[in-house]
Amino acid sequence: MVRNQQLSTKVRLKVPGFTLVELAIVLLVMGMIAGAIFKGQDLIESARIRSILNDFNRFRLAVVMYQETYGMLPGDDNHASAHFGGEVTNGNGNGIINYEEEQTFWQHLNKSGQLSSANPPTSKLGGRYKVVYQPTPQWPGHWLQLGKENGSTLEGILTPKQAQLLKSKAEDNGNLNPTQGAIRFMEGAGVPKGQCVQGDHLNLEVDAPVCVVLAAF
Repeated sequence: MVRNQQLSTKVRLKVPGFTLVELAIVLLVMGMIAGAIFKGQDLIESARIRSILNDFNRFRLAVVMYQETYGMLPGDDNHASAHFGGEVTNGNGNGIINYEEEQTFWQHLNKSGQLSSANPPTSKLGGRYKVVYQPTPQWPGHWLQLGKENGSTLEGILTPKQAQLLKSKAEDNGNLNPTQGAIRFMEGAGVPKGQCVQGDHLNLEVDAPVCVVLAAF
């Protein structure tokens, strides 16, 4: 009986196991894999945010090219049918793209060859781009908006952290004030004031998509 126990002990002692060095290497590899996954997610997120900025720049250029060619704002052009044929809707030519001319805005850009579709485009984060005139009394002129459509309103599409990342990519002077500059933010429809913008900064404590993006053109 004692001999059997000794043999069993010897067998157990011969069972291979991990040394501390081997365990350390395994943990290091696992950490590197986890880090690569998180880094990859960060890169994907950054690319999606960058795509929104690229969209805004593309639409701005399209508007400039249209104005230089036809002397009018797309959507508001009251001679568009003369340029592109009778199936195109004319604007009223008053210098303002109003709500009724918003769809016409994209149609004119499409017919002029500036955009590939006559429908309001979407972003890689979802939602749709829209055109608005003077979204607040303090923000005159025309703006491109991005948010999630809900009937005639736009709900938030970016979290405040995503909004700050977009703002940091857009502003060469380092100004992160969400109510200044060429890229600005406001609360989406139904979102209480302060959830996206708090004074001169974004509310980074909120993780929900509460921010609508605006770009001047």
